[in-house]
Amino acid sequence: MAKLEVQEEVLLLLKMQRHDFINHLQVIHAMIQLGKMDKALIYIEELSKDPNRLVTEELTVKAEELTGQLKAGA
Repeated sequence: MAKLEVQEEVLLLLKMQRHDFINHLQVIHAMIQLGKMDKALIYIEELSKDPNRLVTEELTVKAEELTGQLKAGA
């Protein structure tokens, strides 16, 4: 994989991660607006306990693929 391709892949992964993170913030925001503070706190606590929940499985797989390619000498 060429250096430019790697940079493009990294940028795509960062955009995907940003999207996922914003979605979590929107969920928390909605819960707070609806007065569901307990649910918002539980949601935040669950995310804190398992950081893997902050990103989708698709993002995790793509990141692992890219890491493997980089380690292979791309």
